[in-house]
Amino acid sequence: MKSSILTAVSLAVITSGIALAQDRPQPTSTKPDTTIARPAATKSLTVSGRVSSDGQSLVTDLDTEWTVSNADVLKGREGSLVTIKCYVDPDRNQIRVLSVRAAQPEPKIAARQSDSAFRR
Repeated sequence: MKSSILTAVSLAVITSGIALAQDRPQPTSTKPDTTIARPAATKSLTVSGRVSSDGQSLVTDLDTEWTVSNADVLKGREGSLVTIKCYVDPDRNQIRVLSVRAAQPEPKIAARQSDSAFRR
């Protein structure tokens, strides 16, 4: 009987000690945090749009204009439709181009009257 009570009490003390150890507050620093900055984008995004005439910006299908941080990548593609893989910085309304390829034109679909879809 005495050993079971001693075991129960020691188990309660150990369990509460473990619980307190997990909830230890982090030490506060006395220095002001001046390095608060938005982290760089880690996922790339694929965007389609038209390169501006000067090659410095991209106008997307939704009529939003993005400034290109590395505009030399778009050199020679002024005024053309492109698909760009890029990192986006929405705070500065800026993109960093990773890769560029010409946009594929939408396929023209033609239907024939003799197709089975038009039969009833």
